[in-house]
Amino acid sequence: MAGACSYSVSVNDNVVYTPEPLFADYQIADDNLRRCIEQTIADKKITSASQLTFLNCSSAGIANLAGLERFDGLEELNLASNQLKTVAPLNKLTRLKTLVLRENQLMSVVPLLGLLKLVQLDLEKNSHLDCTDVNQLAMNMKETNAEILKPEQCR
Repeated sequence: MAGACSYSVSVNDNVVYTPEPLFADYQIADDNLRRCIEQTIADKKITSASQLTFLNCSSAGIANLAGLERFDGLEELNLASNQLKTVAPLNKLTRLKTLVLRENQLMSVVPLLGLLKLVQLDLEKNSHLDCTDVNQLAMNMKETNAEILKPEQCR
């Protein structure tokens, strides 16, 4: 029933189609991240957490990722140009293939070491990152021919 995505359809006072409600079973601590997720859910008519596979929240003023782990179907995530210092909640997003974290204030990438499906990771312009962790992550990713863009101090 194309075009009937957000309305119930009735015939002779009998409801013959009712759309699934948009997904709302999540709590996000950061208001900016919550707004980005809400907008994406509305735009893509997401009805379950696993349906959200792509999220672009670049330049959104995000400082906290708590709650994002609820969306375990994410495969592509763009969080460039935010105010992130930690990425701990991302360690549960084991389906991530592409992760853009450039231009943040990250201190560590240790939570990313377990993301074995990553094929593209952008960490450029994170001047506070510990290069030991970045290089370990790069070694892990090299085994799968994945691409990592390191911060300048780690090249």
